[in-house]
Amino acid sequence: MASYLILGAGKFGRLALKRLARQDAAATFLVVDRIPSALAAVRALELPGVTGVVAEAVAFLAANLREDSPWDWLIPMVPVHVAWAWLLAGPLRGWETAVAPEALAGLGAGSFRGPEGQMYLSRAAHLCPDDCPEPAEVCPVSGESREVALFAELAALKLPGWTIKVVPSRQLAPGVGGYPPQELMALARELTGMSGKILIATACRCHGVVHGLQR
Repeated sequence: MASYLILGAGKFGRLALKRLARQDAAATFLVVDRIPSALAAVRALELPGVTGVVAEAVAFLAANLREDSPWDWLIPMVPVHVAWAWLLAGPLRGWETAVAPEALAGLGAGSFRGPEGQMYLSRAAHLCPDDCPEPAEVCPVSGESREVALFAELAALKLPGWTIKVVPSRQLAPGVGGYPPQELMALARELTGMSGKILIATACRCHGVVHGLQR
């Protein structure tokens, strides 16, 4: 039995909920979304152990994530880089967003820059199925090698002038990734007292997002 915090009750949040509930009948879920109708769609699934909260996802996390928080896993299913946004909304003070270096684009064929200067990274040039099993060695669509996970490649990356911090996303069900929320608390502790330019990345084996911070 595990306890899950799902941020986002849209299509992919509900897919995550259904797939996780199917493989763990005793699990409990807290689903957060700012749109009441999205949570109504969650209630319509009539799954056991599910509670919904109407709130903006990052604000909820900033107000409620503590060392003794009850969730085993955080499932980010909102269109924002949760780790980066939570750091700025909660534990970090005096930091501002920095443009992530263009060199990151070379890590994936489907990489592109976002509006806050972040880099979205993807090793896939194709649309991935929403139930991808995240293979350890070979992409099931293209046949390309996946032996080295993107999160591991990012953690080992050396970029002059930058420190890199990576939150690895683990696959918990087909097409569903997440991480223990205590990893965010550990990340905040690591950044305490630091300055300079830092890259905050969240990534699975094939996809990721990287934001820059500076102080």
